Amino acid sequence: MKAHFVKTSNYNQFMTMLAAVEGQAPKEGRIINVNGEPGSGKSRAMDHVGADRNAIYIEGMPGMTVTYLRELLAHELNCSGGTMFRQQQAINKAFSDRKPMVILDEAQHGLNKKAECIEFLRRTCEQVGSVLVLVCHTSEKHRFGEHKLAHISTRISAVVEFTPATLADCIMYLGELCEVEIDAGVAQLALTQSRGRYRLLSNACRTLEDFATAMGKTALTADDVKGMMLCEDAMKALRKGSK
Repeated sequence: MKAHFVKTSNYNQFMTMLAAVEGQAPKEGRIINVNGEPGSGKSRAMDHVGADRNAIYIEGMPGMTVTYLRELLAHELNCSGGTMFRQQQAINKAFSDRKPMVILDEAQHGLNKKAECIEFLRRTCEQVGSVLVLVCHTSEKHRFGEHKLAHISTRISAVVEFTPATLADCIMYLGELCEVEIDAGVAQLALTQSRGRYRLLSNACRTLEDFATAMGKTALTADDVKGMMLCEDAMKALRKGSK
């Protein structure tokens, strides 16, 4: 299986929104909310965007504090040490020089105490016009629109929902990553079994490669894999086991 990043419809939607925010939104409105179900490709896409843009990528975690975030930013920007004031001054200068995008994954962990952690990141980014991307599960997105968090929600200029892969996404994904050629029928089977989850499509890709190697084939059609289990949805199996 090949390792490069596939530019899916979710990724393209995000990049369109990002360009709009960077080109049109004022400094105080450059927050993007990215949300989606598990396996929809959020983390992979944000990893790619972060690396491409030399962004600061932060893994949100329970109990996260402003002090922790300040130390993390100082570390990422090579300006650690000194008093809290001097450290913040150094962070502000580094942001002014570099204007880095900041990506906060599992951003719901920054909502405690009136979202003080997100407010800290927002203020730091806003001073220089950097984009702040807040990534969360679909079930958490409503929390960012609560009235008590208007100081955050009113600054969100774009919401990008990552959805399961379409058939076109699946054909492209398997076509670019799989070491064996497949037809649309194989892609449809993989899509049905994975329910559009990219991590399961990766498993399907490996299954197809192993099967093709065993059969001595360089290309597979729907007839070749008819009745095969290309990937297993463990969540579905768990739900069945609980009945």
